[in-house]
Amino acid sequence: MKRKQIRTILVVVGFCIVVLIGIRYIPHHANRTHTSSHITQTTSASASTVKTKRPSLNSPVTDHDVVGVWINHHNKDIHQQITFTADYRWTENQHNVTNIYSGTWKIIGQDEIQLAPYGEKIQLYGRHYKQMNVLNYNHILNKQ
Repeated sequence: MKRKQIRTILVVVGFCIVVLIGIRYIPHHANRTHTSSHITQTTSASASTVKTKRPSLNSPVTDHDVVGVWINHHNKDIHQQITFTADYRWTENQHNVTNIYSGTWKIIGQDEIQLAPYGEKIQLYGRHYKQMNVLNYNHILNKQ
């Protein structure tokens, strides 16, 4: 082999090694917490995690965050409105039918609530928990 060919092969092999080291480096350091002027953010290497679990800059969700009227402005065809009350009850209006569904609710995590009797999980997110996602249906609602 000529020197030029050997040199090209060494450059390609070296490049491959650098890429492999870089790939191994990313997952190891991707889930670190970065602090910037009183705000803590968590980055994630997994795109699917970002879609299902939105990071929150808020403290744990409280009853006050949940209580109120929530409207689905994203899928207007179903005319969805959910009302959460301070006595842990909820009612839902949908398709122009009042109280089509109802039950009780409870906080089950940092940013999630659960609706009984259906077992639906809802994740609250956004600044001051002003948005929610009904996880099984991907219904996005905004607090009024």
